[in-house]
Amino acid sequence: MSGFSFNSLLWAFDIDFEGRFRTGSQWVVDPPAFHKDFDSDLELRLGFLGTLLEKDNWVLDFEFSADALQVDGPSEQAGLREETELDFFRAWLRLDNGESKIRGGRQKILFGSGSIFRPLGLFDTRDVTGVVPQTRGVDGLRVTHFLSPTTLIETWLIPAKKNDAFIFGLRGELFWNDIEAGAMVQYHPKSDLEGLPGFNQEMVQMGYHLKGEMEVGFWNESRLDIEMKPSEPTQFDTVLGIDYTFDLGEGLHVLAEYFFTTRSKGFSLIDTKGQRSYQQIGIAVDQPVGIDIKWQIFCIYDLRDQSLQWIPQIEYALTDTLFLYAHGRVGGVLKSGEKNGRLFQKTGTFNGTEPLVGLTLVNYF
Repeated sequence: MSGFSFNSLLWAFDIDFEGRFRTGSQWVVDPPAFHKDFDSDLELRLGFLGTLLEKDNWVLDFEFSADALQVDGPSEQAGLREETELDFFRAWLRLDNGESKIRGGRQKILFGSGSIFRPLGLFDTRDVTGVVPQTRGVDGLRVTHFLSPTTLIETWLIPAKKNDAFIFGLRGELFWNDIEAGAMVQYHPKSDLEGLPGFNQEMVQMGYHLKGEMEVGFWNESRLDIEMKPSEPTQFDTVLGIDYTFDLGEGLHVLAEYFFTTRSKGFSLIDTKGQRSYQQIGIAVDQPVGIDIKWQIFCIYDLRDQSLQWIPQIEYALTDTLFLYAHGRVGGVLKSGEKNGRLFQKTGTFNGTEPLVGLTLVNYF
């Protein structure tokens, strides 16, 4: 929905309003004792974006949006989600002349080639298997400069909110012989950014990604972390992926990724099973059916503890802006014995891996 605009030779001001309404409820098939059977949420997001100033080749634009979320059910009972949340989703200003961009405020910082597994998702809080996944973003300053239409360098500075420290990173990206390639390095002090992995570790992190296509799409994304301890222990994550669209129906897209992680002795261990190395495989299949329906299914399998998750979903476009999602989750462990895997756990409290089926309605405006 457009608002108002005023333009002159020196400056311009225009604004667009946007938002979304989302509500959904999931029936938990076998909830733990004393937990509710339905996990429900209600979200309203309102925002506006536009241009504040245009002068010569420079543009000052902005985005501000806030959302309110109300949750009820076993995820709130178990403390996995807050009952009520009200916060900014995006809140940034950007100065842009085409070649250089300076953006400050709450923003998403995403790069890399991985789809299901994201070693370079340093600030990615998405659940990629969820309904309409979006990262919350971080508060910081990011500067991007394009050396050419296909080559850039970028740096970021993010308050760690602990001991007046800052997270600082630098990356470059280019196309080389039809292959997208990038490399990054970051200093990560101990922080209070609890939503991010390894938030309370002091590390130097470095990584790269490659992505190309030769009939079959392929990519590799890897990251090495060096923890700032006397022995400088390390952690290494890597993902190898391929995808292909088969000429079946209106296109059957199949994607597969292999993920491997390992930590040396002395590196802070946050794995739920206390293991330093494991491997996982992720598969995603999706296909449109006509112009209104699209189905997809994720399967993620842990090769070490043999736990898995199946996450099916059907999207139905009721109108151009109103979408209905039918989705579910089925988890399990293939081996006999204790049901305590990384991808599925059978515990006395709700842990977020339980089987469920649900409906979600999303309206954009």
